[in-house]
Amino acid sequence: MRVARGANLLSACVSVAGVALLGYLLGAAAMFFQLPPSAWLANAFAGARVWSEPEHKPLTPLIADKGARSGTPVDRPERTCDGFTLYTCSSSEHLSTQASLINMRRDVVHQWAISFSRIWPNPEHLDFRPNDLGVGFFDCYLYPNGDLLAVLHVMNRSGCGLAKLDKDSNLLWAYPANMHHAVDVGEDGTIYALRQEIADELPPGLEGIDTPCSIDYLVAFSPDGEPLSKPISILSALKNSPYAALLSTLHRPPRRPPQRPGSTAPHVEYAFQQERDPLHTNCVRVLRSDMAAKFPNFKAGHILVSVRTLSIIAMLDPDSGAVEWAARGAWQAQHDPQFLENGHLLIFDNLGSPLGSRVLEYDPQTQAFPWSYSGEGRLAFYTSERGMCQRLPNGNTFIVSSEDGEMLEVTADKEVVWSCALDGFIMCGRRYAPEQLPFLAGDERPRP
Repeated sequence: MRVARGANLLSACVSVAGVALLGYLLGAAAMFFQLPPSAWLANAFAGARVWSEPEHKPLTPLIADKGARSGTPVDRPERTCDGFTLYTCSSSEHLSTQASLINMRRDVVHQWAISFSRIWPNPEHLDFRPNDLGVGFFDCYLYPNGDLLAVLHVMNRSGCGLAKLDKDSNLLWAYPANMHHAVDVGEDGTIYALRQEIADELPPGLEGIDTPCSIDYLVAFSPDGEPLSKPISILSALKNSPYAALLSTLHRPPRRPPQRPGSTAPHVEYAFQQERDPLHTNCVRVLRSDMAAKFPNFKAGHILVSVRTLSIIAMLDPDSGAVEWAARGAWQAQHDPQFLENGHLLIFDNLGSPLGSRVLEYDPQTQAFPWSYSGEGRLAFYTSERGMCQRLPNGNTFIVSSEDGEMLEVTADKEVVWSCALDGFIMCGRRYAPEQLPFLAGDERPRP
């Protein structure tokens, strides 16, 4: 009798396992061949993944040795411009949808983190489903109340969206599109960001550019994430401007980045060959009214953009959609141009020098370069991609060398007075004065 019951139980278990296996195989086949149930199954799996995840990712700062590449931590409090530094960083194994805020001692005082699958459980705007560890915060804008705008990139691809979090990492809104590289906010709260679209045809006069290719657009959003107007094609804005001749360089073979002196590492080829990314716009910066008087050729509300493939910077009027000014200079494949109080621009020059990367101060009126820094007195820095720069209130310059994984603060006389080494590629880095971040606890100090 017991033998019979055991046999029946075993038979039932085998039957259940067989049905489960058959269901699994049928489901896998449906998703592989994109049969009708595949969309329902994808939503179910995405929902289960989100339900099973913790509210946020574990917060794991990527600070390495808290020192410089020379191996010696740098911190000269009597010469630094104290504040809090916001950064995002990816490791060699994965990207990270996490942003950290550190003090001058390099201690983490606040963090934001949210998984991609929690933002978009079913990312219908993508033709694939990225792994959470394959998506990272590429650029960020931090509000005084602790809200954070984040541009998300997919590993080995490009942008995949724009999201806004509150100070506790709760999702406020998300915009699903190929948003990439940069975001900035105007005085009226308007958000400006970049979006790419694939074009199979280009306007007349641009037939020399191979298609299909990616075209960059400037997009304006309300503070609530609603698009405000028709996106502006940066390629068309250049073509229809007095600076259209700058587009002729798109017909030249792309240039290889220079080799770092003494390095045995292979060349890092441009990830934006002209046949598929003729502009590779990588920065948007709004000219505020308190700075506009310093730039007589520009107007408040105009947008400074950096076009890496062409190695040009340009001013775009978001109301008319026209390029009002553009320049090419000693820089090459540049990033992160900034408006300065003296009417100059600060530019991270990735490839303009054969000795490595550098930061240039550029006078748009005289075409002069009153100041530059390329690592004098220490190891030269070099990053073929990304890189950021910022002039601080006391005249020091904050520098991010992305591939080196290092952030520096440098005085006007080119002395490094602060550094922070991170274990990975720095996607974004920016210094904030204490008064810019009232959301921090009252007893939080830049230098405890």
